Amino acid sequence: IKIDDRYQVIVAMHAGPEFAPLVARRMMSEGRIVEGGLAPERYEEETKVVTRDDRRVSMVFAPDSVTLGNGQQRVRLPGVQDTASQFIQFTWMFGSQPERLRVGNTFEFPLALPRSMNVWVYDVAEEEVLYTAIGPLNTFHLKPRRAVRRPGEWVVEMWFAPELRFLPVRLRIEQDANTYVELTIARKPEMSGS
Repeated sequence: IKIDDRYQVIVAMHAGPEFAPLVARRMMSEGRIVEGGLAPERYEEETKVVTRDDRRVSMVFAPDSVTLGNGQQRVRLPGVQDTASQFIQFTWMFGSQPERLRVGNTFEFPLALPRSMNVWVYDVAEEEVLYTAIGPLNTFHLKPRRAVRRPGEWVVEMWFAPELRFLPVRLRIEQDANTYVELTIARKPEMSGS
């Protein structure tokens, strides 16, 4: 990877049949690849729910500020990521510093969401074997600490597989205790050099 190359990350998910989902969300992050990983410049999110109007949100990452989806401006935190880029940034971070992914470790991670920007604290909770469609995978389970949550704020638990270059192979995205979705790897990713 050359420094200052461009990146684009798209995360899409849906609940219900693919041809007529009850809920669908598409997230897109664009920006630059820099020495410290990803540097987002633009984030877009589109949510479609059967019983409501479609919702679109955008965020702009300037060198010194971030304009959130609600129009508020915040001072840009060093290394800040968005909802889509965070997964790739974690993969880069663990690939370049695998010692961070040890059970019991805790670290901070700056994250800009459409209505807020905070430094999240994550715990490496456990090492766990996940049984997936591509077979058993040794993983590390990452859990965010959130003492106070805003209504509707999503919290994402992640499982990273060292044998797949630290890609996230399971996500548990929770809106509240009763509303969540779990995503698990369905096929082996195509990787150059493997």
